[in-house]
Amino acid sequence: MKTPNPTGKAAAANDSEQARNDELASRLFDFQKRHDLSDDQLGKKLGNSGTYVSRYRNHRPGNAVFTGDLFKFESAVLELLTKEELMEGDATRLSSEGFCVHATHRFLDFVTVNRMLSVGHGPAGKGKTCAARLHTAKHSRNVYLHLWDWTAGRDRLISALASAARVRRANGESFAEALVRTFRDSERLIVIDNFQRATERSRKFLVDFYDATRTPIALIGNPEIVTQFRKNDQHFSRLGRCCDITKTEAEMLAESNKRTVLTLLETNFPAALNDKEAQSRALEVLRTPDGGASRTVRSVLRLAERITRSEPMNPAEAIRLAETQLAREAA
Repeated sequence: MKTPNPTGKAAAANDSEQARNDELASRLFDFQKRHDLSDDQLGKKLGNSGTYVSRYRNHRPGNAVFTGDLFKFESAVLELLTKEELMEGDATRLSSEGFCVHATHRFLDFVTVNRMLSVGHGPAGKGKTCAARLHTAKHSRNVYLHLWDWTAGRDRLISALASAARVRRANGESFAEALVRTFRDSERLIVIDNFQRATERSRKFLVDFYDATRTPIALIGNPEIVTQFRKNDQHFSRLGRCCDITKTEAEMLAESNKRTVLTLLETNFPAALNDKEAQSRALEVLRTPDGGASRTVRSVLRLAERITRSEPMNPAEAIRLAETQLAREAA
Protein backbone atom coordinates (compact mmCIF):
# COMPACT_ATOMS: atom_id res chain seq x y z
CA MET A 1 0.00 0.00 0.00
CA LYS A 2 1.33 3.41 -0.89
CA THR A 3 1.41 5.64 2.16
CA PRO A 4 1.72 9.38 2.63
CA ASN A 5 5.38 10.22 2.89
CA PRO A 6 6.45 13.84 3.21
CA THR A 7 9.62 14.54 1.31
CA GLY A 8 11.49 17.60 0.14
CA LYS A 9 11.53 21.20 1.26
CA ALA A 10 7.86 21.75 0.53
CA ALA A 11 6.86 18.85 2.75
CA ALA A 12 9.12 20.09 5.50
CA ALA A 13 7.41 23.44 5.35
CA ASN A 14 3.93 21.85 5.18
CA ASP A 15 3.01 24.18 2.32
CA SER A 16 0.59 23.71 -0.58
CA GLU A 17 3.21 22.42 -3.02
CA GLN A 18 3.20 18.97 -1.43
CA ALA A 19 2.34 16.21 -3.87
CA ARG A 20 -0.97 14.48 -3.27
CA ASN A 21 -0.95 10.70 -2.87
CA ASP A 22 -3.13 9.90 -5.89
CA GLU A 23 -3.62 6.25 -4.98
CA LEU A 24 -4.89 7.23 -1.55
CA ALA A 25 -7.09 9.94 -3.06
CA SER A 26 -8.62 7.41 -5.46
CA ARG A 27 -9.44 5.06 -2.59
CA LEU A 28 -10.97 7.93 -0.59
CA PHE A 29 -13.26 9.11 -3.36
CA ASP A 30 -14.26 5.53 -4.24
CA PHE A 31 -15.23 5.17 -0.59
CA GLN A 32 -17.20 8.43 -0.75
CA LYS A 33 -19.09 7.32 -3.86
CA ARG A 34 -19.73 3.81 -2.48
CA HIS A 35 -21.32 5.24 0.67
CA ASP A 36 -23.01 8.18 -1.07
CA LEU A 37 -21.39 10.76 1.20
CA SER A 38 -21.37 14.51 0.60
CA ASP A 39 -18.11 16.41 1.01
CA ASP A 40 -19.37 17.73 4.35
CA GLN A 41 -20.22 14.23 5.60
CA LEU A 42 -16.86 12.86 4.51
CA GLY A 43 -15.08 15.84 6.01
CA LYS A 44 -16.68 15.16 9.41
CA LYS A 45 -15.48 11.55 9.30
CA LEU A 46 -11.97 12.91 8.72
CA GLY A 47 -12.22 15.48 11.50
CA ASN A 48 -12.24 18.32 8.97
CA SER A 49 -14.71 20.15 6.76
CA GLY A 50 -16.15 19.60 3.31
CA THR A 51 -13.91 22.38 2.03
CA TYR A 52 -10.82 20.31 2.82
CA VAL A 53 -12.27 17.36 0.90
CA SER A 54 -13.10 19.53 -2.11
CA ARG A 55 -9.63 21.10 -2.15
CA TYR A 56 -8.01 17.69 -1.79
CA ARG A 57 -10.02 16.42 -4.79
CA ASN A 58 -8.80 19.28 -6.99
CA HIS A 59 -5.20 19.29 -5.74
CA ARG A 60 -3.00 18.58 -8.80
CA PRO A 61 0.54 19.46 -9.92
CA GLY A 62 0.34 23.03 -11.14
CA ASN A 63 -3.05 23.41 -9.45
CA ALA A 64 -2.09 23.14 -5.77
CA VAL A 65 -5.27 24.36 -4.09
CA PHE A 66 -4.97 22.38 -0.83
CA THR A 67 -3.79 24.55 2.05
CA GLY A 68 -2.73 23.27 5.44
CA ASP A 69 -0.90 20.15 6.56
CA LEU A 70 -1.38 17.69 3.70
CA PHE A 71 0.55 14.94 5.49
CA LYS A 72 -1.73 15.21 8.53
CA PHE A 73 -4.84 15.16 6.32
CA GLU A 74 -3.67 12.09 4.37
CA SER A 75 -2.80 10.34 7.65
CA ALA A 76 -6.42 10.88 8.72
CA VAL A 77 -7.58 9.55 5.33
CA LEU A 78 -5.45 6.42 5.72
CA GLU A 79 -6.75 5.84 9.26
CA LEU A 80 -10.39 6.22 8.15
CA LEU A 81 -10.02 3.89 5.15
CA THR A 82 -8.21 1.25 7.19
CA LYS A 83 -10.94 1.17 9.83
CA GLU A 84 -13.81 1.20 7.35
CA GLU A 85 -12.30 -1.42 5.05
CA LEU A 86 -11.66 -3.74 7.97
CA MET A 87 -15.19 -3.33 9.26
CA GLU A 88 -16.60 -3.88 5.76
CA GLY A 89 -15.33 -7.41 5.40
CA ASP A 90 -11.65 -8.00 6.11
CA ALA A 91 -12.54 -9.37 9.56
CA THR A 92 -13.59 -12.66 7.94
CA ARG A 93 -10.28 -12.96 6.13
CA LEU A 94 -8.31 -12.02 9.21
CA SER A 95 -10.00 -14.73 11.25
CA SER A 96 -8.79 -17.44 8.88
CA GLU A 97 -5.88 -19.73 9.62
CA GLY A 98 -2.50 -18.01 9.68
CA PHE A 99 -3.70 -14.74 11.19
CA CYS A 100 -3.52 -13.76 14.84
CA VAL A 101 -6.67 -11.76 15.53
CA HIS A 102 -7.78 -13.64 18.64
CA ALA A 103 -4.32 -13.78 20.24
CA THR A 104 -3.68 -10.10 19.50
CA HIS A 105 -7.06 -9.01 20.84
CA ARG A 106 -6.58 -11.04 24.03
CA PHE A 107 -3.22 -9.34 24.50
CA LEU A 108 -4.64 -5.84 23.91
CA ASP A 109 -7.60 -6.46 26.21
CA PHE A 110 -5.27 -7.74 28.93
CA VAL A 111 -3.03 -4.65 28.60
CA THR A 112 -6.08 -2.38 28.84
CA VAL A 113 -7.62 -4.03 31.89
CA ASN A 114 -4.31 -4.15 33.77
CA ARG A 115 -3.13 -0.69 32.60
CA MET A 116 0.24 -1.97 31.48
CA LEU A 117 3.07 -0.91 29.22
CA SER A 118 3.59 -4.09 27.22
CA VAL A 119 5.21 -5.48 24.08
CA GLY A 120 3.48 -7.84 21.65
CA HIS A 121 5.82 -9.24 19.03
CA GLY A 122 5.94 -11.81 16.25
CA PRO A 123 7.35 -12.49 12.77
CA ALA A 124 6.40 -10.21 9.89
CA GLY A 125 3.47 -11.21 7.73
CA LYS A 126 1.40 -12.88 10.45
CA GLY A 127 -1.31 -10.21 10.59
CA LYS A 128 -0.29 -8.20 13.68
CA THR A 129 -0.98 -4.85 12.05
CA CYS A 130 -4.38 -5.82 10.66
CA ALA A 131 -5.41 -7.37 13.98
CA ALA A 132 -4.35 -4.27 15.93
CA ARG A 133 -6.20 -1.96 13.54
CA LEU A 134 -9.31 -4.10 13.72
CA HIS A 135 -9.21 -3.92 17.53
CA THR A 136 -8.95 -0.12 17.37
CA ALA A 137 -11.83 0.04 14.88
CA LYS A 138 -14.00 -1.75 17.45
CA HIS A 139 -12.83 0.49 20.33
CA SER A 140 -13.25 4.05 19.06
CA ARG A 141 -11.76 5.74 22.15
CA ASN A 142 -8.46 3.93 21.73
CA VAL A 143 -5.57 5.37 19.74
CA TYR A 144 -3.70 3.52 17.00
CA LEU A 145 -0.42 4.82 15.58
CA HIS A 146 1.68 3.13 12.91
CA LEU A 147 5.32 4.12 13.21
CA TRP A 148 7.15 5.04 10.00
CA ASP A 149 10.82 5.81 9.41
CA TRP A 150 10.04 9.52 9.48
CA THR A 151 8.11 9.31 12.77
CA ALA A 152 10.53 7.00 14.61
CA GLY A 153 12.39 9.83 16.36
CA ARG A 154 11.21 11.19 19.69
CA ASP A 155 9.90 14.58 18.52
CA ARG A 156 8.10 13.21 15.46
CA LEU A 157 6.63 10.39 17.55
CA ILE A 158 5.23 12.89 20.03
CA SER A 159 3.75 14.98 17.21
CA ALA A 160 2.26 11.94 15.45
CA LEU A 161 0.79 10.60 18.68
CA ALA A 162 -0.77 13.97 19.49
CA SER A 163 -2.26 14.08 15.98
CA ALA A 164 -3.64 10.53 16.18
CA ALA A 165 -5.20 11.28 19.58
CA ARG A 166 -6.45 14.71 18.41
CA VAL A 167 -4.74 16.37 21.37
CA ARG A 168 -4.78 20.17 21.50
CA ARG A 169 -2.12 22.21 23.29
CA ALA A 170 -2.98 24.86 25.84
CA ASN A 171 -1.14 28.20 25.74
CA GLY A 172 2.57 27.71 26.41
CA GLU A 173 2.19 23.92 26.53
CA SER A 174 4.33 21.46 24.57
CA PHE A 175 2.77 18.48 22.80
CA ALA A 176 4.45 16.16 25.34
CA GLU A 177 2.85 18.08 28.23
CA ALA A 178 -0.50 18.09 26.44
CA LEU A 179 -0.30 14.33 25.95
CA VAL A 180 0.48 13.75 29.63
CA ARG A 181 -2.40 16.02 30.67
CA THR A 182 -4.82 14.28 28.31
CA PHE A 183 -3.91 10.69 29.13
CA ARG A 184 -3.09 10.86 32.85
CA ASP A 185 -5.07 8.06 34.57
CA SER A 186 -6.89 7.42 31.30
CA GLU A 187 -8.22 3.99 30.38
CA ARG A 188 -7.78 4.71 26.67
CA LEU A 189 -5.44 2.15 25.15
CA ILE A 190 -2.58 3.48 23.01
CA VAL A 191 -1.37 1.01 20.37
CA ILE A 192 1.87 1.87 18.59
CA ASP A 193 2.56 -0.52 15.73
CA ASN A 194 5.88 -1.17 13.97
CA PHE A 195 7.65 -0.05 17.14
CA GLN A 196 10.87 -1.87 16.26
CA ARG A 197 11.60 1.25 14.18
CA ALA A 198 11.63 3.47 17.29
CA THR A 199 14.85 5.17 18.38
CA GLU A 200 16.26 4.83 21.88
CA ARG A 201 15.03 8.36 22.72
CA SER A 202 11.53 7.35 21.59
CA ARG A 203 11.59 4.28 23.83
CA LYS A 204 12.75 6.43 26.74
CA PHE A 205 9.92 8.91 26.12
CA LEU A 206 7.30 6.11 26.09
CA VAL A 207 8.63 4.69 29.38
CA ASP A 208 8.58 8.15 31.00
CA PHE A 209 5.15 8.88 29.49
CA TYR A 210 3.80 5.64 30.96
CA ASP A 211 5.30 6.43 34.39
CA ALA A 212 3.67 9.87 34.28
CA THR A 213 0.22 8.78 33.08
CA ARG A 214 -0.24 5.07 33.84
CA THR A 215 -2.27 4.82 30.68
CA PRO A 216 -2.24 1.38 29.02
CA ILE A 217 0.22 1.21 26.12
CA ALA A 218 0.73 -1.73 23.74
CA LEU A 219 3.82 -1.68 21.54
CA ILE A 220 3.59 -4.00 18.54
CA GLY A 221 6.58 -5.05 16.47
CA ASN A 222 8.83 -7.70 14.99
CA PRO A 223 10.94 -9.91 17.32
CA GLU A 224 13.87 -7.46 17.39
CA ILE A 225 11.75 -5.17 19.56
CA VAL A 226 12.49 -7.51 22.50
CA THR A 227 16.25 -7.22 21.98
CA GLN A 228 15.96 -3.43 21.86
CA PHE A 229 14.18 -3.29 25.21
CA ARG A 230 16.56 -5.80 26.81
CA LYS A 231 19.47 -3.46 26.11
CA ASN A 232 18.16 -1.23 28.90
CA ASP A 233 17.26 -3.11 32.09
CA GLN A 234 15.29 -0.15 33.42
CA HIS A 235 13.13 0.01 30.30
CA PHE A 236 12.64 -3.76 30.13
CA SER A 237 11.62 -3.88 33.79
CA ARG A 238 8.70 -1.54 33.00
CA LEU A 239 7.07 -4.07 30.66
CA GLY A 240 4.09 -5.74 32.27
CA ARG A 241 3.92 -8.34 29.53
CA CYS A 242 6.24 -9.26 26.66
CA CYS A 243 4.96 -12.09 24.47
CA ASP A 244 4.58 -13.48 20.97
CA ILE A 245 1.06 -12.54 19.84
CA THR A 246 1.18 -14.57 16.62
CA LYS A 247 1.01 -18.01 18.22
CA THR A 248 -2.14 -20.08 18.52
CA GLU A 249 -3.43 -21.34 21.85
CA ALA A 250 -2.19 -24.83 20.95
CA GLU A 251 1.33 -23.53 20.25
CA MET A 252 1.41 -21.54 23.50
CA LEU A 253 0.19 -24.59 25.45
CA ALA A 254 2.86 -26.77 23.82
CA GLU A 255 5.57 -24.27 24.80
CA SER A 256 4.23 -24.06 28.36
CA ASN A 257 4.19 -27.86 28.65
CA LYS A 258 7.75 -28.09 27.38
CA ARG A 259 8.98 -25.52 29.91
CA THR A 260 7.17 -27.43 32.68
CA VAL A 261 8.76 -30.74 31.65
CA LEU A 262 12.26 -29.26 31.42
CA THR A 263 11.90 -27.78 34.91
CA LEU A 264 10.68 -31.11 36.30
CA LEU A 265 13.50 -33.02 34.61
CA GLU A 266 16.10 -30.63 35.96
CA THR A 267 14.78 -31.05 39.50
CA ASN A 268 13.86 -34.75 39.59
CA PHE A 269 15.84 -36.57 36.88
CA PRO A 270 18.85 -34.37 35.89
CA ALA A 271 20.56 -37.16 33.93
CA ALA A 272 17.66 -37.12 31.43
CA LEU A 273 17.48 -33.32 31.02
CA ASN A 274 19.17 -33.22 27.61
CA ASP A 275 17.75 -36.50 26.33
CA LYS A 276 15.22 -35.67 23.59
CA GLU A 277 13.51 -39.04 23.83
CA ALA A 278 13.14 -38.67 27.59
CA GLN A 279 11.69 -35.17 27.13
CA SER A 280 9.14 -36.51 24.64
CA ARG A 281 8.18 -39.35 26.99
CA ALA A 282 7.73 -36.96 29.90
CA LEU A 283 5.56 -34.69 27.69
CA GLU A 284 3.36 -37.69 26.88
CA VAL A 285 2.93 -38.31 30.62
CA LEU A 286 2.02 -34.66 31.16
CA ARG A 287 -0.61 -34.78 28.41
CA THR A 288 -2.20 -38.02 29.61
CA PRO A 289 -5.93 -37.45 30.35
CA ASP A 290 -6.63 -37.51 34.08
CA GLY A 291 -2.94 -38.10 34.67
CA GLY A 292 -2.48 -35.64 37.49
CA ALA A 293 -0.50 -33.23 35.35
CA SER A 294 2.85 -32.10 36.77
CA ARG A 295 2.36 -34.01 40.04
CA THR A 296 2.24 -37.31 38.14
CA VAL A 297 5.24 -36.35 36.01
CA ARG A 298 7.20 -35.52 39.15
CA SER A 299 6.41 -38.95 40.68
CA VAL A 300 7.30 -40.77 37.45
CA LEU A 301 10.62 -38.95 37.09
CA ARG A 302 11.63 -39.56 40.70
CA LEU A 303 10.94 -43.27 40.35
CA ALA A 304 12.73 -43.37 36.97
CA GLU A 305 15.77 -41.74 38.56
CA ARG A 306 15.82 -44.44 41.32
CA ILE A 307 15.45 -47.19 38.72
CA THR A 308 18.53 -46.02 36.80
CA ARG A 309 20.55 -46.05 40.01
CA SER A 310 20.01 -49.77 40.48
CA GLU A 311 20.01 -50.79 36.83
CA PRO A 312 21.77 -49.11 33.86
CA MET A 313 18.98 -48.09 31.51
CA ASN A 314 18.08 -45.60 28.80
CA PRO A 315 16.37 -42.56 30.50
CA ALA A 316 13.30 -42.77 28.26
CA GLU A 317 12.94 -46.50 28.96
CA ALA A 318 13.28 -45.82 32.69
CA ILE A 319 10.44 -43.29 32.45
CA ARG A 320 8.24 -45.85 30.66
CA LEU A 321 9.00 -48.46 33.29
CA ALA A 322 8.31 -46.03 36.13
CA GLU A 323 5.01 -45.02 34.54
CA THR A 324 3.97 -48.68 34.25
CA GLN A 325 4.87 -49.43 37.86
CA LEU A 326 2.96 -46.45 39.23
CA ALA A 327 -0.07 -47.36 37.09
CA ARG A 328 -0.07 -50.87 38.55
CA GLU A 329 0.16 -49.50 42.09
CA ALA A 330 -2.73 -47.15 41.44
CA ALA A 331 -4.84 -50.02 40.04
